[in-house]
Amino acid sequence: MGLQSVSYYTTVTWVPTILLDAGMDVTAAGGMIAYSAFPAALAALLAPTLAARLGPTWLPPVVAVLLLGAAYLGLIIAPASGAVAWMTVLGLGLGASISLSLTYIVWRSPTTHLTGQLSTVSQGFVYLVAGFGPLGIGALHAASDSWAVPLIALCVVLVGQLVAGIVASRPVFIRARGAEGIEAA
Repeated sequence: MGLQSVSYYTTVTWVPTILLDAGMDVTAAGGMIAYSAFPAALAALLAPTLAARLGPTWLPPVVAVLLLGAAYLGLIIAPASGAVAWMTVLGLGLGASISLSLTYIVWRSPTTHLTGQLSTVSQGFVYLVAGFGPLGIGALHAASDSWAVPLIALCVVLVGQLVAGIVASRPVFIRARGAEGIEAA
């Protein structure tokens, strides 16, 4: 949850500037990040249904991370000329990532009470931490005077997101400390 939030916050903060620095005009750069919301919405709606029907369980988070990685690499190689493609792929990856994160909270909780607790912890703390993602990426850009280094750093964050997504996709319940008598599905 937290690592996908780092990707999201950093992306919506810096991608328009990346496109501006690549020669795109301000209206087009803003339009590209706005456009990415459409494939994101589609992926957010479809990802939980596909995750429920697909096997193996690790496949949906892997696909989401690969989409994000492809978008970041595309923004390094050809940011302006491939912007529509990168924003489509980026939107798909971001939308799938957030909806899978939220879905796994529900699927991995054996009771509604534990769902609320898990949701509170995972969303409360991680959003606070994720807010520092754009600051860190901005600092990397300032230090390197390049967008390649910050985008590579986001690809490194994706490794953690991949591991967390695979672990979260396992069909097991998270148990509260001291909980007895709750059987895994």
